[in-house]
Amino acid sequence: MGTYKIILNNVLILSLFLLITGCAKYIDLKDGADKVLLLKERPTDCVSRGSVDVSVLSEIAYVERSEENINRDLLQLAQNSAVSVRANTLVKDKSSKLGEATFSMYKCKRPWANN
Repeated sequence: MGTYKIILNNVLILSLFLLITGCAKYIDLKDGADKVLLLKERPTDCVSRGSVDVSVLSEIAYVERSEENINRDLLQLAQNSAVSVRANTLVKDKSSKLGEATFSMYKCKRPWANN
């Protein structure tokens, strides 16, 4: 019975590892999302396209994700949303909780971007 427990523990550990590494980054990139610009301050001479609340898991199976990966995924979700409303600029508002953020979306005249 001891060998069975060791095998079961190894299978569980391997499954947990595969779950964690398999969830690393699977947010689809919408066409044009890579052209959405992130600014630190509200832009001038732009049209507001509203705001979007986005959220991702801050931990997976009791393993905390890095803040860098969380922020990358939050930005990607916001960029995808911006494309949906034809916005090309984002400003991240203050977020109170890790894994959650609100972004303001704007349509700005940028000669180098597809308007």
